[in-house]
Amino acid sequence: MSTPADAGRPVWEVAAPPGGWGPPWPQVVEIVRLIPHTYWTLVGGIMVQLHAVHAGMQITRPTRDVDMVLHIDTGATSFSEVREKLEQLGYALREPMGQGPVHRFVRGDSDEEQVDVMVANHLPPSLTQKALRRKVFEVPGGTSALRKTVNCHVVVGSETIVLSIPDALGALVLKGAAYLEDARDRQRHLDDAVVLTCTVSNPMADRDRMIGSDSKRIRALWNILNDRDHPSWIAVGERTALRGHNALRILAETK
Repeated sequence: MSTPADAGRPVWEVAAPPGGWGPPWPQVVEIVRLIPHTYWTLVGGIMVQLHAVHAGMQITRPTRDVDMVLHIDTGATSFSEVREKLEQLGYALREPMGQGPVHRFVRGDSDEEQVDVMVANHLPPSLTQKALRRKVFEVPGGTSALRKTVNCHVVVGSETIVLSIPDALGALVLKGAAYLEDARDRQRHLDDAVVLTCTVSNPMADRDRMIGSDSKRIRALWNILNDRDHPSWIAVGERTALRGHNALRILAETK
């Protein structure tokens, strides 16, 4: 049953891939049982996995953490509320080095289980989230991505869970923003972007849905990935790469 917070969102039915979902999927299931999908949207590596499986592609993106963007702007929750619930599950908020923003929760003897809890960029000052006397990390492109979400009904083991994720365009906007903002791991962002472009079914319609800085972020990806010989395209196979390359080209064209 839909709720006012997610009424009207597209719904995807996603079966488990061959062999099932690997780690950190047990964490995802545990978290969404306590913190419903109306409170947060899943991003990061698991988001890319869901897009790939929904499009019939193989999972090639390993990840070790769960990445959450909270629905602060709707009033659904707050960082302090989600922090309290994660602490009930045994996670602890890690204070970062220096003056950086907070976002990482860890659990386990070696902190091997990680959850990154973030908020969208461009929140009004009245909704600024803080913890440990610091701001919470604001995701570049997050505001746009949260306006382009779908509900995924995901089969995990013997149960079906509901997750909110950005659709293909929203996910690509996040990856374009990450590519521009995060110089530490640009190749990973490009690899993810290639997988996501290969899942785009109607690039012309998606291009018409772009807002704000979306087009700049998409063009940043195209400026690198227009080369069909880029290693990121080779990884997905020739036929799939051709489809994704054409989709990204159309998305990057000026409206």
